[in-house]
Amino acid sequence: MARTSAVEYERVAEACSSLFLEGKSPSFESVYELIGRKGGAKVVQGMIADWRKEMANRFMAGRTNPDLPEALITEADKVLSVVWRLALEKSDAAYADERSRLDQARIDMAAAVTQAQERAAEFEREALSLQGERQALQARLQANQAEIEDLRQRLSDTTTLLRARDEQIGQMREDGARLANTLESERRNHEVELLAERDRHEQAVNAERQRAHESVEREREIAAGERQYLMRQTDEIRQAAKANEAVLKEQLHEAKAFAESFQARAGRAESEAAFWRGKAEAAAEESNRWQRVSEEAAGKIDGLQGRIRILEHELAQRAPEESPTEKPAN
Repeated sequence: MARTSAVEYERVAEACSSLFLEGKSPSFESVYELIGRKGGAKVVQGMIADWRKEMANRFMAGRTNPDLPEALITEADKVLSVVWRLALEKSDAAYADERSRLDQARIDMAAAVTQAQERAAEFEREALSLQGERQALQARLQANQAEIEDLRQRLSDTTTLLRARDEQIGQMREDGARLANTLESERRNHEVELLAERDRHEQAVNAERQRAHESVEREREIAAGERQYLMRQTDEIRQAAKANEAVLKEQLHEAKAFAESFQARAGRAESEAAFWRGKAEAAAEESNRWQRVSEEAAGKIDGLQGRIRILEHELAQRAPEESPTEKPAN
């Protein structure tokens, strides 16, 4: 497909004619400036050459016109020769300037090409270096991919291990819960047994106290009756003493013997009362001991429950602490 130029021949021809009428040579730089520096340099130079050919053809066509006088043609040839010579001189000068500029442009272009070649070589070296870095990065990428795959496999193994640990911890928690329930049931049964034993001991102590109290009361009643009897005997002895001193002395001796007997019985009653009081105190001490044993057992049960809660807490903390140790470092 033909390339479309950014400038038309008529615009270039108009610029050349304008410069020619001003007495200036239609050089490339002058024409290129007038057309606004549009189009390629070779295209514009070809259009300037076409304009010059067209002007020469016009002059030659005008010279061969049969209607013109010979003298006018001769003078016109002279004028055209002068104009053409001047145009050629200016064109040659413009061509020399243009050639000089083109040579300088060629030198500049060669320097630019050399610089571009150096930059291309530098770019090629950089490309080789980048290619080496690319290959190194590809090798590192492959190694990283292999490491990532290994890490994924280790992560999968760690996840499986953690799931097994979670199941084990869940089983341990269930066992701990069952143990806690068993301990709680045993504690309640023990409390029930302790309460029943304490009730039995309290009933036994109360029964012993009641029997001791009843025995003491009976002894007191017997002692009161014997005291009254003794008082009556003493009174009778006093009344009879007046009648018979001998009888009185004998009765007094009997009264003394009875008093000694009574004192002995009172001592035995007091000893028996002391014995029952000791038994009551021993029963009370035994009840207190069972109470302390019950409290100690309740304390031990509470301690066991506390240890179970501590173990559950340690298990809950140990699971997240152990999992990172087995997890590979990124």
